[in-house]
Amino acid sequence: MDGDAMLNLVGAAIVVAVVGGFVVVGLNIAGGNGGTDAPEVNWTVERVDDTAVRITHAGGEPVRADDLTIRVESYRRATDWSDPVTESESTVVQASEGSTVRIVWSPGRGDDVIMHGERV
Repeated sequence: MDGDAMLNLVGAAIVVAVVGGFVVVGLNIAGGNGGTDAPEVNWTVERVDDTAVRITHAGGEPVRADDLTIRVESYRRATDWSDPVTESESTVVQASEGSTVRIVWSPGRGDDVIMHGERV
């Protein structure tokens, strides 16, 4: 192999490495939550009866209803939030005594944040 061919091969390898690096950086930026933190919200969870609890937005930032999930012992519960969920709005979900209720913010791409968790 002569010198020019070797130089072309090394140059091509460098270009592939640089392009690959840009692809990896781009995927990491696109795959993250874009630097967006979960909204600052206070939540209350109170027992309604033996089988249900009321979850209330007790102050803080509004939250898109589509970004909220209520999980009771890892089971997703249906809610009737208005959009956006703002202070004093509440929903009632089934939760037996002793179970753990989690309010999860999920803005997309698996970036779940537990905003509040409580054993009821």
